[in-house]
This record gives sequence, structure tokens and C-alpha cells, in this order.
Amino acid sequence: MLKKRIVAILIVKNGIVVQSIGFKHYLPVGKPAIAVEFLNSWGVDEIILLDISATQNGSPPDYAMVKSASAHCRVPLTVGGGITQVEHVLELMRCGADKVAFNQTALYKPNLITEIAQLCGEQCVVASIDGIMTNVGHQVYDYRQRKALNQSPADLAIQLQALGAG
Repeated sequence: MLKKRIVAILIVKNGIVVQSIGFKHYLPVGKPAIAVEFLNSWGVDEIILLDISATQNGSPPDYAMVKSASAHCRVPLTVGGGITQVEHVLELMRCGADKVAFNQTALYKPNLITEIAQLCGEQCVVASIDGIMTNVGHQVYDYRQRKALNQSPADLAIQLQALGAG
């Protein structure tokens, strides 16, 4: 029987954890390090830290934020946002990340998933897929273009797994 796990996802925008409402509005929650401490006390099994502003702004990952959050983290930490090259992944690992998550890079630079999986192992690569309900069912949502793509999240997950996402 598979073990059930609780995985918490923290969405970070401009250095602050936020609650996303329909990919359009964001309510501030607090600093990532404090949110990580809070989730530790809840007994979560893993924390995913997704920096949506890094990708939107075309900037690299916020290594200082990851270092600060990982110092408070007592469970595996997955980090995503702004990862567009192998060097970003290696630096995130040095800052305390256990895994990396790809969302927009998975859509537009899928070969990076294979490269990272070969270098660090498939267990290190997480595919993050945004989905939205449309009149034809669930579709992959591209938040940069702010539109649904003509692909189901399940089909994309199968493709990304074939590329090396664990």
C-alpha cells in the first residue's frame, strides 16, 4: 500500500509567500522562512517553494531566500522558479534544496529536465503543472501567456515523466 504524504506548497511572489486567487490576485501571507517553520510544526512531509516572480521577471532563483528557508526546513525542500540552466540547479542544491521543480521551463525548455535528471537523478526533478477547467475539460494553463494550452495536464505529466521528471 502506498504511504500517504502531506506536501505543502508555498507560492512566493516578490519575496513574500502569497495565496493565489485564479492566477490573477495574490494575498500576502508572510516571509518564506516563517512559513516553512510554521509548516514544520504541522508535521508536513515535504515543502515545495515556488517563486513565481522569478519566472515572470526573467530573473534567476532567489538563492538568499532559499538559503534562509532551508535553514528552517526539517523536511525535503523542493524549489522552483527562474530555473533555466544547470548552474541554477547546482547553486540551489548548495543553498539547501533537495529537489527542483519545473513549470514554465518544462513547457518551453523540456530538454533541461532530461539534462538535470541525468546529472542529479530523476528523484531530484519535479514537474509542476498549472491546470484550469475549460469548456473542453482540464487544460494546462500557461500563466505567462495567461491562457489555456490545448493539452491536458495528464498528457503533459506523462511526457515530462518520459523526459526524466521523477
